[in-house]
Amino acid sequence: MVGYAVALIALRSWSIGQQDWRRLRSAIARSMLLLIPAFAIGYVIMIASWPWASLAFFNPVRAIFAFAHFHEPINTIIAGEVYSMSDVPRWYEPGYLAIKLPLFVLAGVGATLILAPRSAAARNDNLYGYPHLQEIGALLFVIAFPLSCQIIGHAPSYTGMRHFLFVLPPLAALAGIGMHICLSGIEAKGRTIGFVALAGLAGTFVWDAATLVRLHPYEYLFYNSLVGGLEGASRRYVMDYWVNIMPAAVKNLETYLDQTDTHANPIRTPHYTVAVCGEQVSFENEADRRLQFTRDWSHADFFIAPTHMNCDRVLRGKIVNVIDRDGVPIGVVKDLRGVRPQARWTPVETAHNHSNDPDSLRRPHG
Repeated sequence: MVGYAVALIALRSWSIGQQDWRRLRSAIARSMLLLIPAFAIGYVIMIASWPWASLAFFNPVRAIFAFAHFHEPINTIIAGEVYSMSDVPRWYEPGYLAIKLPLFVLAGVGATLILAPRSAAARNDNLYGYPHLQEIGALLFVIAFPLSCQIIGHAPSYTGMRHFLFVLPPLAALAGIGMHICLSGIEAKGRTIGFVALAGLAGTFVWDAATLVRLHPYEYLFYNSLVGGLEGASRRYVMDYWVNIMPAAVKNLETYLDQTDTHANPIRTPHYTVAVCGEQVSFENEADRRLQFTRDWSHADFFIAPTHMNCDRVLRGKIVNVIDRDGVPIGVVKDLRGVRPQARWTPVETAHNHSNDPDSLRRPHG
C-alpha cells in the first residue's frame, strides 16, 4: 500500500515538476497528508485480521522477507512438470495468469499497452491521451511490481496463482480500457461495424460465462484455450487442489452403498473405512455414520481422491463414481474391497507426489 502510494504520487507529480518545482513539493506534501487516513484505516484492518503484525511495528516488513524464504514440503505442477514450491521456475506466476485469464482479458490488456501510447503520441486526448496515461501507468505498476518482486526474488510459490489474485482487478481494468479503445476506433469507421464488433465481444463474455456455468461449483478450474481448456490442463496443471469434490464424492459413495449394500443388518449400522486424498475435516463434515475416515490406506474399504497431481492413481480399485466437468474427470471414488493391500498400491512414478505415504499425499492440501 505504501509502495503503491509512492508510485502514484510520483506519476502524478512528474508533469508538475517539469513546470514548477516549488509547486511539486507542495503537491507531494498535500498528497501525503491526504493519504494518512487511508493508511490509518488500512493499518487497523491489517491488525484486526493479522494480530501478529501488532506485536512489533516492523513485523509486516519482516513478514515480507520471511515469506520470501518460507518453504514447506509442498509440490506443485505446471506444464506436466512437478516442482517443489521453492523450486518453481521464475515464470510460474505469470504463466498461470496467462492460462487462467479469459483470452479477451489478455487481448484487452495487450490492446491497452499498444494503443494507449499511440493515442497519446497522436495527442488524441478524447481517447486515451497523455493525462490518462498516468492512470494507466498506475494500473501497470500495481500489476508489475508484485510480479517483478516474485520473479526477481524467486520466492516460493504455492499452488497456482492464488497468492496473486489481487492483480486481477487492475488487469480487468486495463482490459476494459483496451476494449474501449478498440471499439471506439472500430466505431469511427461506421456504426454498423461498431455494433458488430460489440456483439462479437459480448459473445465472448457469454461463451466464458457458459463455461463457468458448466464448471459449477468448480469454477476455479477454468483454463483458457492456450492450454486447451480444462481438457488440455487436466493432469498437467493445477486441478482440484482444495478437493472441492468432497461433498459430491461422499454423497455419491453413500448412494452407491444404499444401492449395493442390500445384505446389511438393518438393526446394526455397518461401518466402512474411507481413505481420502485430502483433509480429514472436509470428509467428516459430509459423511454419515457409516463412513469412517482412516489413515491406513492399505486396509481402507474405499478411496476418495481428486485427479490433481494424479492422486486418484495412487491406489488400485474399482471405480464406482467419477466427478467430471466437460467430460474431464476431476475426482473419483474407488471401491478397494477385495484388493489385497500389497496389490492396491501403484508404482511411485504413477503419482506426481512421488510418495506412497498417505500423510505426504495429503500435505499438498495443507
